[in-house]
Amino acid sequence: MRYAVTAATGQLGRATITALLDEQGTAAGDVVAAVRTPKKAADLVVRGVVVRRADYTEPDSLREAFAGVQRVLVIPGTAMPAQRVPQLQNTLDAARDAQVRHVLHFGLVGTHPDNGFAIMPYLLYAESALRLSGMDWTLLRNALYAEPILDWVDDIVRMGTIPYPTGEGRHAYASRRDLARAGAAALTTDGHEGQIYELTGPAALTTRELCEAVARATGARVEHREATVDDYVRACLQGGMSEPVARFMATLYDPIRQGLSAACTDHVERLTGRPPASLQELLSHGR
Repeated sequence: MRYAVTAATGQLGRATITALLDEQGTAAGDVVAAVRTPKKAADLVVRGVVVRRADYTEPDSLREAFAGVQRVLVIPGTAMPAQRVPQLQNTLDAARDAQVRHVLHFGLVGTHPDNGFAIMPYLLYAESALRLSGMDWTLLRNALYAEPILDWVDDIVRMGTIPYPTGEGRHAYASRRDLARAGAAALTTDGHEGQIYELTGPAALTTRELCEAVARATGARVEHREATVDDYVRACLQGGMSEPVARFMATLYDPIRQGLSAACTDHVERLTGRPPASLQELLSHGR
């Protein structure tokens, strides 16, 4: 069987390709990395992965990328929702034309009409479109990545807090590697048709508990302070992010504050046979 992963040169895409090869033992020649810029995938070519050009805005390129592929794992691009919708439709149409049997899609836990995250309109459309595509489908709803916390540790220590505007909401942050492992397992094993997997870390934490975890890992004083959206935006601006992007990113925490993304499941372990790493483990490893 041949498998395709879209957006394969992104961080989640590369992690998924690595999991396919190293954890699932998939033959490199059976893995298609569908990428917009093939020259960025030279390292995948070296490993024997089949690299094909695939642009979400160019249906012909998608059809060519999916030729001879039986299962496709779709990783959404970074465009705004209005652009992502036709991109996904192009992808599903091309998969159908190429006689792909099964499409899997990485989405987000807490997918719900009341979710205030700015990308939610796309995610609601995507889940509906997959169900109505006429192909077998699997929905992989990812928790928020733990990596932004890990990458932000030095700034967190400097600020003495984590300015996430989450209130007392909880979220089970997961590493990108664990999400990729689960995606690779769902892609290459049978019995996942019509299933929805909530891929989370092992514990749903408040931002107060995130602060405590960073304090334990660093030995620094990191205390929880109730943060507003403006507090978060100011912290992002200090890191060089533009204000429009910072305010867009702030909506990511709306569902946590709303209590819509507090799911904590064993689905990563169920798919892979190994539990996901805890935030404390990730922080300790990173330090």
